[in-house]
Amino acid sequence: MENNIESKKKLNVKRLGIFCACILILLIVLIVFINSLIEEAKLKETIEYKLGEVGYSSGEVKVIKEELKDKEIEKVLKSKYDKNLSKLIKEKYFIFDNLDKYLDYLNDNSNETPSNVIAIVNVGANNEWYSNIKETDTTKNELMLVNKFYGLSETYEPSDLVKVSSTYGYEGKRVSEVIYDSLTNMIDSAKENGYTLLVNQGYRSYADQLEAYTDIEDVNGTEAADERAARAGHSEYQTGLSVELSTYGAEVGTETQWLLDNSYRFGFIVRYPEGSSDITGFSSDAWRVRYVGRDVATKIHNENITFDEYYEYYLNK
Repeated sequence: MENNIESKKKLNVKRLGIFCACILILLIVLIVFINSLIEEAKLKETIEYKLGEVGYSSGEVKVIKEELKDKEIEKVLKSKYDKNLSKLIKEKYFIFDNLDKYLDYLNDNSNETPSNVIAIVNVGANNEWYSNIKETDTTKNELMLVNKFYGLSETYEPSDLVKVSSTYGYEGKRVSEVIYDSLTNMIDSAKENGYTLLVNQGYRSYADQLEAYTDIEDVNGTEAADERAARAGHSEYQTGLSVELSTYGAEVGTETQWLLDNSYRFGFIVRYPEGSSDITGFSSDAWRVRYVGRDVATKIHNENITFDEYYEYYLNK
C-alpha cells in the first residue's frame, strides 16, 4: 500500500515537472515571439526599411543616408522612387531645394549628365531666358550677379567710375575704380609675357546697351541678338566690373589661353568660357573678363565653374 502511494507521489512530481517545463517552454516561445514583433516594429521604423519599401536598393540607401539630412530624407520618403535620385545627390553642387526641378529636367532630358543638370537648374537655365527676372543685389558689390535672370535698373550707374588710361585702353573707356589697379596690373603682367592687351569696352550705360542690342536685333533678329548681346539692364558692362579686351602682335589664341590661365591671379575670371552657353545663355567669349576679387576668382578657376554657378551655390542657396 505504501509502495503504491509512494509511486503515485513520484508520478505526480514527474507530471508537475513536465507541466512546469511545458509552461517554461511556452513562456520562452512567447518571449521570443514578442521580441521578434518588437524587432520587426523597430526595423519598420528605420530609414533603411522605409527607403527600401519605396523601392531604393541597399546601395542607393547608403548614398541617400550619407548625402542627405534626416529632414531631407523624410521628404524623399513622401515621393515616388526615382532611379536618378542617388546620381544627383552625389554631385558637388547639389542643392536639395532644387531636387524636384533636377528630376523633372533630367527625366525630360535623359541624355544630359547629372552634373550638367545640376548646373543648368541651379542657375535657372531650365527656364526660358529672361523669365522669372530678379533685381540684381548691388549690395554684393563686386559679387553682384547680372545675367539673363538678374537685372539692373535703368538708372543704375557705379559711383566710382574712372577713365582708363590710354596706356591700357581705347579713348573714353571707363571702369569701376575698385577694379582699376587689378586690371592694369593684369595688363602689365601680360605685357611682360609678350602679350599686348587693351580695354576695348568698359562701362556701358543702360541706354547705350539698349542701343547696342537694338542695332543687332534690327539686322539679325531677336534670337541672334540674345546670343551675342545682353538686353538693356542685363549687361555686366553696366556694373563697371566687366571689360572686353583686345590684342595685337601675338600669335592668335595664345593671349586668350594666357587669360584663362592667369586672370584669376588678379581677381578676374573669363566670364563666358568655352562650352558654358547652356549655363550663361551667351556665346563663348574669351575676351570678356569680369572682376570678382582674387579669392573668388581663384575658387572659380580651380573648380572650373562659371560665376553664375558660384553665385547660386555659394552665395544664394
